[in-house]
Amino acid sequence: MKQGTIMKFVEAINNKNLPLIIDMMSEDFYFIDTYGNKENKEQMKTGWQGYFDWFPDYLIDVFDYIENEKFSMIIGKASASYMGNKEKYWEFPACWKVIVNGNQIQTWQVFCDSKKQLDSMK
Repeated sequence: MKQGTIMKFVEAINNKNLPLIIDMMSEDFYFIDTYGNKENKEQMKTGWQGYFDWFPDYLIDVFDYIENEKFSMIIGKASASYMGNKEKYWEFPACWKVIVNGNQIQTWQVFCDSKKQLDSMK
């Protein structure tokens, strides 16, 4: 069940389906970036849209899935291009620690080297 919820969330992100993303975030949701910065559900309602504005072709590819009783991990890659400019394309390995509560995402924590991503914005 956790895996199905997580993959539905990934699909919503890949499709830029903001209403579904918001619906799938629990009220006590936290997004944690690669630097440890936390944002709650209210902040991420606009945060997701801003990210999709910067990276309209953002895509998560999942290669592996692992779970225990506390959390799940998805391992794969993230890719996009800044403002859709193919000359500013980036792609790198990434993994996400995910905590599922019922059929909602409670924690979405990303681990990746974001240098390429940040450099693309210059």
